[in-house]
Amino acid sequence: MYHKEPAEEKDGACEQVVDMLDLVVDGEASTEEQSFFNQHIADCVTCFEHHQKQKLLKSLISGHLKRVIVPQSLAQTIKAKIQETI
Repeated sequence: MYHKEPAEEKDGACEQVVDMLDLVVDGEASTEEQSFFNQHIADCVTCFEHHQKQKLLKSLISGHLKRVIVPQSLAQTIKAKIQETI
């Protein structure tokens, strides 16, 4: 059953879930991380709500961005400049 914890009583599992939230939403979490995350949000409504809000935010942002194709020469110039600073 879902439980809702006050923010000041977050346990270690909630902290782990918050730390990996971006990885999960971006599809970059490992299989183990994803499994842990899914098991936790099945029981913790607070973390489930955070996850839903993060997914919604990403959806809203990505829906308003356009992908612009830049000339290959521009990409190469930017990469060269970055390499110069390293």
